[in-house]
Amino acid sequence: MSGSRGRRRRRIVARSLAAVAVPLAVTAGCSISTDDTPRGLAVSTTTTSAPASPTSGGASAQLWYVLDGSLVPVSASLPDHLLSTVMGSLFDAPDTESVGRDLTTSVPVDTKVEHLDLADGTLTVDLSGEFDNLVGPSRQQAIAQIVLTATEFPSVERVRFRVDGTAVPVPTPTRGDAPTVSECDYASLLADPVEMAQAGVTLSAIQRTQARAADLERHCDNTD
Repeated sequence: MSGSRGRRRRRIVARSLAAVAVPLAVTAGCSISTDDTPRGLAVSTTTTSAPASPTSGGASAQLWYVLDGSLVPVSASLPDHLLSTVMGSLFDAPDTESVGRDLTTSVPVDTKVEHLDLADGTLTVDLSGEFDNLVGPSRQQAIAQIVLTATEFPSVERVRFRVDGTAVPVPTPTRGDAPTVSECDYASLLADPVEMAQAGVTLSAIQRTQARAADLERHCDNTD
């Protein structure tokens, strides 16, 4: 019964947002507006091949960024839909064209993806040492960005992290540090649709966030 009320509430919110939100054009590239001290500046990546097949003529992917401490998806046009390409794009410096105000990234400057390895549904992300300069809520937000972006791929069920080849504990909002995490660990960090609309985030991004939240509610044991 509570699930039915939740779905009905989401439908009402979606209709109200559609009536009041002004759709913004989604640019061809991955585009966000950063604050005065953008943190998401990365350089080249060295990754393994991913299980997804390349898409001829380009592909679209969802990269997750930060809005006032919550997570928001940004649509990116990429040359293919390989996991390595998508993850590398998340660590690249974002374009300057805006799809919504005040979107930032918590990934530290100059952090590199040294290696990606996907086996039996678990993605191991090996990051360069710069990542360890990040502590507190910003570290959790950066982890959430990576996990939510990676788990857009059905083949990625869990994520573990290494820094310079050494396994590191992964902070979560609800169960402290964990060796391995999933998208369910960061469901509570998805941005509120009303706040997204007030911040000028595109209607399509709001709808994608609502769809992701509904999907997590269906299959996660606990999204609180």
